[in-house]
Amino acid sequence: MNISISTRYVAEKSGLNQWNASGRKRDYGEVYIQIPSFIHKQYPGFFPARDVCFSLEVPTGEVLNAKVCQQGSKALMTNPNKALSDWLLRKVLKLREGELLTYKRLELLNIDSVLITKLDQNRFKIDFAGIDSYNDFKNMDN
Repeated sequence: MNISISTRYVAEKSGLNQWNASGRKRDYGEVYIQIPSFIHKQYPGFFPARDVCFSLEVPTGEVLNAKVCQQGSKALMTNPNKALSDWLLRKVLKLREGELLTYKRLELLNIDSVLITKLDQNRFKIDFAGIDSYNDFKNMDN
């Protein structure tokens, strides 16, 4: 089973720019992928329970240790958190430490979402999806 998670709106101080949040020392590796609440409602049990670790394979074949966190299970993070930012922000999006991700940057790369594939209860794959893939996913008939 596959689900799509949008990055169409890129917040300046949360999500993929969480490292830029106010009120604390910055850690440029601190990021998360926001999981919309409808994912949990429409696809209950797709992700393991909050704070339960699982394997997340990135397109390079590297396997990251991941989990769903935060109130409402709204965040997909890795442990260490820097593993997600190294792959996503540095290798794929080619951002320097301290450089904010913008939607314009995503448009230039023709991506606006990630596709998560569940291989089994403890193994998942992640990849990027093209512009409007998230809208197509969200609007498909179930």
